[in-house]
Amino acid sequence: MSLKVEGTYFDGQSSAARFALVTMEEQSDMLVLQSIEHEQKWQIKDLEFERYGSVVELRNKRYSGAILKVDNDDFADRFYKYMKQHKRVDIHARLLQLGYKKLVAISVGLMALIVVAYFYLLPPLAERAVGLLPDSFDDTLGDMFTENFLEKNDIDHRRSEYLTLFARELNLQNNKPLKFAVVKSKEMNAFAAPNGQIVVYSALVDSLRSAEELAALLGHEASHVNQRHSVKMLSRNLAGYMVISLLISDVNGIMTVIADNVHQLNSLSYSRKFEEEADYLGLKILMDNGLDPQGMVRLFERLEAQEKFSIPQLLSTHPLTAERKKKMQDIIDSTPHHISSNTRLYSLFRKLKNR
Repeated sequence: MSLKVEGTYFDGQSSAARFALVTMEEQSDMLVLQSIEHEQKWQIKDLEFERYGSVVELRNKRYSGAILKVDNDDFADRFYKYMKQHKRVDIHARLLQLGYKKLVAISVGLMALIVVAYFYLLPPLAERAVGLLPDSFDDTLGDMFTENFLEKNDIDHRRSEYLTLFARELNLQNNKPLKFAVVKSKEMNAFAAPNGQIVVYSALVDSLRSAEELAALLGHEASHVNQRHSVKMLSRNLAGYMVISLLISDVNGIMTVIADNVHQLNSLSYSRKFEEEADYLGLKILMDNGLDPQGMVRLFERLEAQEKFSIPQLLSTHPLTAERKKKMQDIIDSTPHHISSNTRLYSLFRKLKNR
């Protein structure tokens, strides 16, 4: 059964609109356009369309620039139904039929999904993706930073040697070689690079009062290396930036993100989860080495005491809270442990403290 309606035809050669009588012949799968000048037969398989309520705008792939507009409810419904039956309705055309309110609801829903994915789905996926990267990636990333950092800072070689000997007395449960350096600085800071380089600032060494506190510090920083926290943070930052870059079409900025993360390795702010993991594993290292686990609690107290004068760099990048200290104390109280004496460790600590 055919349907005849009036339409407006633009031939694509001029801006003039022409009247056309449009006949939809479903059995022959075509539209017949009749105007004063001539008649055209459009195969429906060659058509692309958009529908806006009762208005249907059609284009024919065989007639470049030509547009046919039909404003008729019966034609719009029938033509849309025909195209849908023949699976010729794309997602864009389907969305246009939903109406303004539904489109807004879908848009809001998609934005909410993006936000949820950005904050809750991407971080764990990005962290798991680190497992696909070889350890050599960590070494390359760390070397890019530490070579430049150590050249620009004044290294206390004597203290670095004693710190290295001190660390050798401990089982830091490391899965790659660790390197140690003491930097002459008034900042209260320490950090671990992904290549296994652990740097302790001299002001922090001066503030420590026991070998257990130093062991707790090294255990905490070594755990960051063992768990690849730096690379996981980089992966999370990159994943988040890639989502944003897709929205704002700025893919070139990814290299900037990598460079910024490498540059800031010494002041990297780990997530709360990573810090808690390093706390727990650092405490476990103390216990496994037969050292007094209270050294971890005293280390926290030592750093927080410095806040009376200034905020230690280590505190600003490794947030220490009463809740975290309490958690450490709870673990100590509930975990059986044995404390043994290590005279060589204590001797090396005294030598490290002497300037």
